[in-house]
Amino acid sequence: MSDLYCVARFNAKPGKAPELQQALKSLITNTHREEGCLLYQLTEEVPYAGANGEPWDCVFIEQWASREAFEAHCAQPYIKDYFEQLAPALVAEADVRLFRPL
Repeated sequence: MSDLYCVARFNAKPGKAPELQQALKSLITNTHREEGCLLYQLTEEVPYAGANGEPWDCVFIEQWASREAFEAHCAQPYIKDYFEQLAPALVAEADVRLFRPL
């Protein structure tokens, strides 16, 4: 078993950032209860001088015990509901990437 990291970035549609933040916050409690969830932290990007482009509105920093734990997370009804029901109305751009330690 090896850790898997996920960075999931979201930019809200115009005027929808507060709603997007609330929708994403609503996923945290259930996700923290999932087996294999080691870290699930909602953040916002902080701009700095060397950055390119606008900062992302919401960024999840995640750590999972395994790829299987991450896949089980993605299959949870509340995660599927977010992506199928809420995200289309709130998210202008999303970028989800997986990483493993070297």
